[in-house]
Amino acid sequence: MTQMVRGSVAPGFETVRATFEELFAGGAETGASVAAYVGGTLVVDLWGGWADAARTRPWQEDTLATVFSAGKPVAALAVLRRVADGRIDLDAPIVAYWPAFPHPAATVRHALAHQAGVPAANVSDISQILDASRFAAAIAATPPEWEPGTALGEHALTYGTILGEILRGATGETVGEVVRTFGLDVHFGLSAADQRRCAEVEHATPDWPQRQLRGHGELWARALGPAELLATGVVNGPLWRGGELPAVNCHATARGLATCYDRLPELLPAPLLAEATGPQAVGFDRLLEQDATWTLGWRRDGAWFGMGGIGGSSAGSDESLGYSLAYVTRRLGDHDRGNAMYDALEAALRTG
Repeated sequence: MTQMVRGSVAPGFETVRATFEELFAGGAETGASVAAYVGGTLVVDLWGGWADAARTRPWQEDTLATVFSAGKPVAALAVLRRVADGRIDLDAPIVAYWPAFPHPAATVRHALAHQAGVPAANVSDISQILDASRFAAAIAATPPEWEPGTALGEHALTYGTILGEILRGATGETVGEVVRTFGLDVHFGLSAADQRRCAEVEHATPDWPQRQLRGHGELWARALGPAELLATGVVNGPLWRGGELPAVNCHATARGLATCYDRLPELLPAPLLAEATGPQAVGFDRLLEQDATWTLGWRRDGAWFGMGGIGGSSAGSDESLGYSLAYVTRRLGDHDRGNAMYDALEAALRTG
């Protein structure tokens, strides 16, 4: 399988390629891409494996993968772009832009920092989640879990829809339309042509969707929706690929996601970027059931800020080591593969 890894690495980053190749040789990976910038230079740009379950389509340079929550910061960035141009006020109530939101005290800042109080919506079936207007109506009809701003909890499926309704009310745009102005291979709502570039999602184990709902709290189970939402027939289907569910259905190449992080200083003015990537909500995350630090769109861990997606994709930047990295995969499993790429890149930087 290692001969199927293509792309390039800069001198000094050969061990990163070796680590990526080992993921395929050892059977941990079947189709993925990884990209990294250091100091504004693309030093890793690799892809390999297969784009389909039948192993007939090799992963190409422009193969798109669904990255789940790794796309949440991209949705946040769409809103922050309109904050930057004065069309959205961070501290305005959400109802100023979306009158149907179920709590008048919740602000745009609360929404971006996972404090809006609606991490789960009352839905009856998957079709309600995949229909943008019906899902927004479901969120509007759901009583908040807490007083906005008084607690935090990742808004697993509702995050992007709340941001999308804010954006639509303020500007008439969708998240996907604003993201297209970035000029990157990162998307919400794919055209028919782009859908043909998508990798087919597969599960690392047959019971992977069901296992995602076990071992967590009651809020987690409600927030993630039915396990069927993670079925291959759903996430490989036209409603998932062509619609906008901006909390989870971002499709991207690793290079596109890594470039988004590398170009943050171009996408946002310096003062807003500093505010947006700094801690906003710190404490016990009620959904994750662990301590977390949320910024205005990213999760922060020391010098690193970024976001992982269920199934193994991840993207982020480390301010101390000066890199941005993205790993995208079609094989839904654990985060061990992406973590291995972060570790390999950091080892190369420390020894180079």
